[in-house]
Amino acid sequence: MLKCARLLRSKTLCLSQAPLSTSVQNWMRNVDRVNVKVRQGTVSGVKEKLPNGNQFCAFRGIPYAKPPLGELRFRAPQPLERFQYPVLDCSAERDVCFSRNMFTQAAEGSEDCLHLNVYTPAPERCDRPLPVMVFIHGGAFLFGSGNSDCYSPEYLLQEDVVVVTLNYRLGALGFLHLPSQGIEGNAGLKDQLMVLKWVQDNIAQFHGDPHNVTLFGESAGAASVHLHLLSPVSQRYFHKAICQSGASVMEWVMQRDSVNRTRTLARLIDPAASSDEEVYQTLLKADKVELMGLMLNTLSADEKRRGLPMPFKPVVEESVGPDTVVPVHPFVAMQQPNRIPPTPLILGNNDREGSIMMLDAMKKLDLYDNDMARMIPRTVNVAPESPASEQLGEEIKRFYCGAKGVTNETVNQLADLMTDYHFGILANTCAELHTRYQQNSPLFYYNFSYDGELNMYKRLLQLSIPGACHADELSYLFLMRLANYDVKPDTEAAQVRRLMCRLWTNFAKYGHPTPADDQ
Repeated sequence: MLKCARLLRSKTLCLSQAPLSTSVQNWMRNVDRVNVKVRQGTVSGVKEKLPNGNQFCAFRGIPYAKPPLGELRFRAPQPLERFQYPVLDCSAERDVCFSRNMFTQAAEGSEDCLHLNVYTPAPERCDRPLPVMVFIHGGAFLFGSGNSDCYSPEYLLQEDVVVVTLNYRLGALGFLHLPSQGIEGNAGLKDQLMVLKWVQDNIAQFHGDPHNVTLFGESAGAASVHLHLLSPVSQRYFHKAICQSGASVMEWVMQRDSVNRTRTLARLIDPAASSDEEVYQTLLKADKVELMGLMLNTLSADEKRRGLPMPFKPVVEESVGPDTVVPVHPFVAMQQPNRIPPTPLILGNNDREGSIMMLDAMKKLDLYDNDMARMIPRTVNVAPESPASEQLGEEIKRFYCGAKGVTNETVNQLADLMTDYHFGILANTCAELHTRYQQNSPLFYYNFSYDGELNMYKRLLQLSIPGACHADELSYLFLMRLANYDVKPDTEAAQVRRLMCRLWTNFAKYGHPTPADDQ
């Protein structure tokens, strides 16, 4: 990651701009501003140009809930009644949710972070309500945001849809669980649910159709989408779903031993915190930097061994109320017939997802060679560190790496194992459970294998393993402004991007990625 940060800094990513004259600023303010009235007040966005020359309107940094500060820390988001100002400047993004930047590892953002961005074709191009696509970003429930550094949706907008991106609370701030003190968990998921409610209330003002909303996401964002798809409180707010490289049944999604993890975190800050009330007060008053910095210290030995460094994430909530997103474990929910309504679903993976895990695995190939039992899925009924576990680990190693074992010569094969372990096996399981038990919901199952110029994560992380790594499909949907890189319209990569955007927006429009009359 740090190597990637140096690579990014070597590019011209942040251009300083000379101040504009007052007359130019006034001209831009009058000509390029667009005001839209929503329930909380008026938002003032900006007109910008799409790659094809058409205009679109961007409304960035719209608050969608009260800032989760003070006593609201860790709790479900609270509705925002009015904006701070009658006309809110939404020309630029506001703070992201506090976390470490994926690429630089620097702390960024704040706790006042519950903002969304709305992008819509210019009003003169909207003679009817347009399909709405709400995107949930990934990042292991630990980092990331919905901002345009990674998720600028110009190419989707060219297909005549409205796009909404969002921030949600991350790490312990978003997924702490202490029900004895009223902290039911899943605050980050409830932030996402609040966005869906906001969209229902307000998106018509941006020429979006509240009756045609597609919820889509990648990685942890895809797992979030899948949890909402299974959730009775969320289902009414969207009509189609896309899960890219993530589903709720995957091994890395649900938190284990969540209450004890919360207690452990508090005692790392104050060893004297014994009762749950003291635990809660310690965490409520803790500095956000200290709170987030100690999260990885709560990982169990088994989680570290398995390479699952994601301490705070979704939980099964103990009490059921009007904002309970996860009332039962997703494996249970998936096997309840027709729990999912007639909501079409796209589900899929990239062919070499596990390449991204090789950044860490390459440093310790000998550990994998000597302890392949660490790669036995928890869903396999074998006791850890038992003779049967050791034998199965050896069989796994031979199946993927042959007689050579795990060496520099077999890293591609180890990447395949990482792909299957973290994504492939349980994506297949999810698809099978869906077709068996959720027969009212049409399923489209894909595999993304294109390895081209816009596989940006692979490029930025300097990965040489062939295939599409985790998150590589994203730059065929979004412009990644952070990378300061694009391709010419006549290139193969640009053609793949046009195809991908058409498939996704066809699905948003018609519930089918390849409708019969599409040219």
